[in-house]
Amino acid sequence: MLQELYVRHFVLIDELRLQLDGGLHVLTGETGAGKSLVLDATRAILGGRVSGNAASDGSPAVVEAVFDIETNEAADRLLASWGIDHSGEIVVSRTFHSNGRAQNRVNGRSVTVQMLRELGDTLVELQDQHESVALMTAPYQRRLLDLYGQHEELATSCADAYRAWQEALRLLREAQVSERERAQQIDLYALQVRELEEAGLRPGEEEELRAERDRLKRERQIAESLAQMAALLDDGRSGAIARLHEAERMAGALSASSDRADEIATLLETARVHAEEASFMLHRFLSRLSHDPARLDEIEERLAMIRSLSRKYGSTTEEMLAHLERARAQLEAWSKHEDRLMQLQAEVEGREAAYRAIADRLHEARVRAAKSLGEAISSSLARLSMAHAECEIEVRPRVDAPTEHGWDEIRFLFRANPGQPLMPLQKVASGGELSRMLLAVKVVIANLERTETLIFDEIDQGVSGEAALRVAEMLRELGQDKQVICVTHAPQVAAAGHVHYLVAKESEADRAISRVARLDDDGRIQEIARLLGSDLSDETARVHARALLESFRRQST
Repeated sequence: MLQELYVRHFVLIDELRLQLDGGLHVLTGETGAGKSLVLDATRAILGGRVSGNAASDGSPAVVEAVFDIETNEAADRLLASWGIDHSGEIVVSRTFHSNGRAQNRVNGRSVTVQMLRELGDTLVELQDQHESVALMTAPYQRRLLDLYGQHEELATSCADAYRAWQEALRLLREAQVSERERAQQIDLYALQVRELEEAGLRPGEEEELRAERDRLKRERQIAESLAQMAALLDDGRSGAIARLHEAERMAGALSASSDRADEIATLLETARVHAEEASFMLHRFLSRLSHDPARLDEIEERLAMIRSLSRKYGSTTEEMLAHLERARAQLEAWSKHEDRLMQLQAEVEGREAAYRAIADRLHEARVRAAKSLGEAISSSLARLSMAHAECEIEVRPRVDAPTEHGWDEIRFLFRANPGQPLMPLQKVASGGELSRMLLAVKVVIANLERTETLIFDEIDQGVSGEAALRVAEMLRELGQDKQVICVTHAPQVAAAGHVHYLVAKESEADRAISRVARLDDDGRIQEIARLLGSDLSDETARVHARALLESFRRQST
């Protein structure tokens, strides 16, 4: 229940604080005084759209509401899912800046506009002229019937079953291909499997081959260098060892005639011996090298093959092996495609049967509830000075395909007078009749709706005299179990209120400001007298206004 509404710098409202209780609260005032602004502020709290100029004079506009949710299980579950704690009471606030930015909070926690809308649906039911129009639409009428019949859980199951059926149909349609396409897919995946299996790839193989290739290339370079050194030492008569041997022989021939030649011969002999030892070590090193040119060529060919496959199946051997597994699975699936089609067809048939079973139950429940709802609405209309009006709820099979809402076409049929044919509501009801129809519906389903607060914006539009009095009585009756807030121009409705607020526009510092005041008895009599019209003298109007007030007070005792 809405306990308090605080508004500051919101369009024409400078500052407003309303303390609210249970019962019927009425707001009246001259046309243009700003009654709709109070509802606009309430819509804002519920996540409604707000115009960009909500902030007046550049000051931030603030709208804040306190709700008692002690017994509101839907709101409690929603807040719990968001991790917002409360002690049976929540504060919802929105702040609007002149640059279009806004902050939304619930108990100090920032929330989105969408979250406010979801929360608002559990807190307040706001009825305006748009809902009178919505009453004529098939979706609205269907929801009303399901709410009245308490079919909402069954309707949800029906929607779930329908979506499951449609998903199975989608999978079946995707799987249904021509035999030619199936053969093409089998050939494609068979080729991929054969190519990858023949390659015999191993995880990490490419890295191993690259490492082995680099090692073999290094060994080849070493072997080539060693072979060149051995050739320089051992190349027949031109090799270093042969030349040193010849120089040693020549020095030895001169040693008989020169001591220096003998020393040179000794040094040359030492050099030759070292060269021979180096040659021996070179050949031994060469013999131990595992350089294998054929293996290097084999590795290069293997790497080239892997690179070729990677352009088609993945950049690494791991990715290519994963593709191989997918291709095998696809090949098996396409090879067993007929079996898969049979499975999918069976799935479709099973889910369709499940949907039809639930839709049948929903249809039967709707048919039972339709008769009772039509009679209840007709009874409420009779109390609203429409004694001969009749409402009948028609539930018939749809002429087109089933939907997630079942296969029922639901229509609210109406006639205002006897002898007239029952016709769809949208074709025959006037504006005043629609307003009373909406009120009649709200009275019928009042105890079924989860919200504790009902707000009506000129529900009495197009209604006057005795009919307006009956509307007033019904609104006051609603206020016995619900909190009802109503903007009205009807003196009867104003008199029916348990609490009466007057909205007035004043000029202040060259600026129009809307103010809201709670009226005492004298104030109520004066305002109701104004609503009664200028065709009555002031005193007569006041007497009539006082009588209206007293009549409703007597009804409550």
